[in-house]
Amino acid sequence: MFTSSSFDKTLKIWDTNVLQPADTFSFDGTVYSHHMSPVATKHTLIAVGTKSPKVQLCDLKSGSCCHILQGHKQEVLAVSWSPRHEYVLATASADSRVKLWDVRRASGCLSTLDQHNGEKSQSSSEAANTAHDGRVNGLCYTSDGLYLLTIGTDHRMRLWNSSTGENTLVSVQGSLVMLLLALSIFVFKSPSPK
Repeated sequence: MFTSSSFDKTLKIWDTNVLQPADTFSFDGTVYSHHMSPVATKHTLIAVGTKSPKVQLCDLKSGSCCHILQGHKQEVLAVSWSPRHEYVLATASADSRVKLWDVRRASGCLSTLDQHNGEKSQSSSEAANTAHDGRVNGLCYTSDGLYLLTIGTDHRMRLWNSSTGENTLVSVQGSLVMLLLALSIFVFKSPSPK
């Protein structure tokens, strides 16, 4: 089995034996991102980010979209399940925010990451709890799940402590950011303890 999503507003679950879609989930808007938990043993959910500000959770067992996470104000551009905790999901949006969710909770949102770690947010409500100064169009966890890496249209890549939500203030700026993010997905490891 493998999954694919597309600008055709669908998420497809493929049967690798016959190379045909076994199931198709349709959405109202463009699908930008989807992810299935790499460690889940108690659920078969696929998180889907679309043109809608709502994150949709699709259940492979029931074949339906079973839950909606609300909190973003614009389209959801990236989603990523924690490789450490099967119910924790990170989402990135065009609203400049990254949210961490526990999908078991009714309220859902655990926290919204703040690039200023709460310092600047107190003086400016517009900048409160923004992860980047622009759209957040990519995110991924380190392989051990201790850190979350985000990338935004502000040409910055940020590293977050996934337990505390703190910005580690390790950021990369410039034109190589996209290349670094692509490489990080394959080779990035958590920083060694000092």
